[in-house]
Amino acid sequence: MYLASSVLLSVGLLGQVIFAAPGASTLKACKELSKALPDRVSFPLSINYYQEASEYWSTALRDIKPACVVLPTSAPEVATAVKVLNKYPDVKFTAKSGGHDPNPGHATVRDGVLISLSEIAGTAYDKSKNVAYVKPGGEWNDVISTLAKEGVTVVGGRLGIVGIGGYLLQGGISFLSAQYGLAADSIVGWELVTANGTIINVDASDEPELAVALRGSGSQFGIVTQFTIQAHPIGKVWGGLRIYDDSKTEEVFKALHEFVPGNNKDEKAAIIVANLFTAGSARSFVIFYFYDGEKPSTTGPFADFLEIDSLIDITNTQTYPELLKANGFGASLLNSRMSFRTTTIPYITNNPGIYAEISNEMRRITKDYTEDILHLTSQCSIDFQPLSAVVGKHTEARGGNAMGLTATDPDRIILEIQCSWADEKDDEVVRQFSRDMTSWVERRIPAWLEGQDNSEDAYLPLFMNDAMADQNVTGSYRDYAKLKSLQLQADPEGVLRTRTGGFKY
Repeated sequence: MYLASSVLLSVGLLGQVIFAAPGASTLKACKELSKALPDRVSFPLSINYYQEASEYWSTALRDIKPACVVLPTSAPEVATAVKVLNKYPDVKFTAKSGGHDPNPGHATVRDGVLISLSEIAGTAYDKSKNVAYVKPGGEWNDVISTLAKEGVTVVGGRLGIVGIGGYLLQGGISFLSAQYGLAADSIVGWELVTANGTIINVDASDEPELAVALRGSGSQFGIVTQFTIQAHPIGKVWGGLRIYDDSKTEEVFKALHEFVPGNNKDEKAAIIVANLFTAGSARSFVIFYFYDGEKPSTTGPFADFLEIDSLIDITNTQTYPELLKANGFGASLLNSRMSFRTTTIPYITNNPGIYAEISNEMRRITKDYTEDILHLTSQCSIDFQPLSAVVGKHTEARGGNAMGLTATDPDRIILEIQCSWADEKDDEVVRQFSRDMTSWVERRIPAWLEGQDNSEDAYLPLFMNDAMADQNVTGSYRDYAKLKSLQLQADPEGVLRTRTGGFKY
C-alpha cells in the first residue's frame, strides 16, 4: 500500500512538472534563492513543494503550481528572498499565509515564486503591555487557543480554520467587532519586509497615517512577519450554529432587520445569517450565533432570533477556542472549488423586505444550475453580516482604517456571496452567479435609498476579505487617493503593485 501510494504521488508530481512552464529568469531566480537560503527552497517532486502548493482551502487553487516554494522561518529570511527577487524584475511572486483566500493569483502564482509563511508562526502574550505578538503562519485556532490560557483574546476570525495574515491585512470582521471594531483596528504594530527587502517596524502611535493604510489595504505595503495586537479579556462564551428550513425565511429576516440597529446597544452579540441554496433549488439558513458571556441576552433582537424554531441546534456555553473550532469544522470538511464576492448594502429602517428580495434573486440566478442532477454537491450562499454603526465608532477611537469607517457611520450590512462546486468546467459559470448577484444589488440600491436622508452620500465601501479578484475594492475607499499616494511612497518601483497578487491601489 505504501509503495503504491508513493508511486501515485510521484506520477502526480511528474505530471505537474510536465505541464509547468516557468521561464528562464524564474528558474534562475529559484536557483539563486536556494543558494541564498539553503534548505528553505523546495522544487517540484519534493514533498515540501507538494504540500505547500496544495494546502489551499479552495481546491481550484491546487491546480496553480509555482516554479519553486520558499519556506522562510524569520523576517531576515523573507528579506533575503525579496532582495534576490528584486534582481529579477520579470519574475512574479506572492506570499501565502493560511491559503484561505479562494481568489486565483492572490496567494498563488503560476510558474513564479511562492513565499509560504507557514513556518513563521506562533503567538505570545505580553501581560505588562496587554498585547499579543501574532505571526502570520497557521490559523486562528492556534492564536485563540494560546491566548485563552491567559484569559485574553484578540479580535480575530469567526471560523478557527481561517488564516491569519490575509485576514488581518484585509480588515477582518469578527464576533468582537461591535465591541472593538474590525480586527485590523486593534493592531498597533507591524514588523514587515518592504518591497526592497528592508525590515521595518511600524508603530501606530508614531506613524498614524501608515497605520491606517495597513489596516485594510491588503498586502501592498509589504510582507508582514509579525503583528502586535491589543488584547481583550475573554471568558466562557455562548454560541454555535442553528439550522432553519425555508419556512422560517420571514421570521429570520424580520429578526435580522431588528438586530442590525439593536447591535449598537447590545455590543456583546454577533450573528452571521447564511442563506443557502442547494440541490433542487432548496433554500435554508445556517445562523452562527455569538454572545460574549456565559448566557445570551434574554430580551431584545438577539433574544428574538433564539425564539425561532430550528431544525438543528448546536449552541451552548463553551470556551472561545471551542466555539471557533466547532464553527470551522463544517468548512474544513469541504473539498470543493470555492469563490467569494461581496457588496455592501445600506440599512433601510422602513424597508425590511430588502433581504427577501436579495434571497429571491439569488434563488432565481442559481435555480437552473442547482436543479440539474449533475450539480448535487454544488451550493451557493448569501451571508448577511451586520456592520452596525457602533463598529465605526470603535474604528475611529482606535485611529481609523483603510476602509474608512468612522464614528458617524450609519448601519450597513456586508453581503458575502459564496459558492462551492466540484467540476473545473463550471468555474466561470458559478463565479458568474456571484457577479450577476452583485450587479443586481448595485442596480437596486438607488431605489432602496430613494427618499432616505443623505441618500446621495451613502458610503458603501467593499469589504476586502470577502471580495472577488475582479472587484475594485480599494477604489471603493473614500480616501483612495491618499492611500494610493502612501503606497507609491512605500513601493516607488511598483514591485508589489505589478509582480505580486492581491488587491491593488
